[in-house]
Amino acid sequence: MILVKKFALVVSLVFSGALALAAVAVAAGGGGLSPGAYTFTDKEAMATFGTLRGGPPGQQGFSVIVDRGLNSFRNKGSEASRTVISSTMVSLTIFDDAGSATFGCFMVNSADFSVSKDLQAANLHTTLTADEVCPGAGAPLTKTGASTPFAVGGGGAALPLPITLDIAWTGLGVTSVGTDHSTSRCLDYSTDFNSTFKTSNANATGTISAINGSFATPFGDVISSDVKANIKGVPQTACLPQ
Repeated sequence: MILVKKFALVVSLVFSGALALAAVAVAAGGGGLSPGAYTFTDKEAMATFGTLRGGPPGQQGFSVIVDRGLNSFRNKGSEASRTVISSTMVSLTIFDDAGSATFGCFMVNSADFSVSKDLQAANLHTTLTADEVCPGAGAPLTKTGASTPFAVGGGGAALPLPITLDIAWTGLGVTSVGTDHSTSRCLDYSTDFNSTFKTSNANATGTISAINGSFATPFGDVISSDVKANIKGVPQTACLPQ
C-alpha cells in the first residue's frame, strides 16, 4: 500500500507538471500553435491502481491518464519540432512492487472516452495498439506559466500490446474550481492564457487485459479545463527551452 501511495504521488506530480506546460514549449518552428486567439476545452481522467490484495509477490498494478483536447507532441532531441493535435491521448504505466515499470503513450478514438458534464462520471473503453503509439513525447496543452519537460514519453513497444482498458470513474459529489491567468514574454513573442479548472476526486474501478483480475482505487480524478489563449509573434531559438 505504501508503494501505491508513493506511485500515485509521483503520477500526480507528473500530471501537474503537464498542466504547467508553457505555450513557448510548443510553438516552435515545425509545429505548434501559431499566432492568434484560441479557445479550447480539455477533459482528463486519471487513476492509479495498486496490486491486488492478497496476491502473490511481484504482482503488478497500473496507472492511466487519459486526456481529450489539444495535446502537444515532441520527438526526441532539444531541436525536435513540436506539434499540437486535437486528440484523445492515453498514457499507461504498468508497474510492480519491486519498482519496475513500463509505459507508453497512445492516441485513441475520441469516442472511447466519455466524461459527464458535472465531472461525476467518466469512462474509458479502448484497446491500445502499436498503430496508435503517440508521434513523440506528449502532454496536454492546458495552460502556460513555466517551461516543463514533456510529461508523457512516446512509444509503448515494451508493453504487451494490444491492451484493452475498461475503466470507470465515479465522483465523490464535490467539484472544486480554480482559475489562472498567466503571461509569458520573450523578445517579440508573447502568450496570454486565462484558464478555469474544475476537478472532482473520484473512485475508479476497472480491468486491464495485461493483468488478471479487477481493480479498484480511491486515487482517481476527473478534470475539465476551459482555456482562452492569445499568442503573438514567433519564438526565436534563444526563447525555447533546451
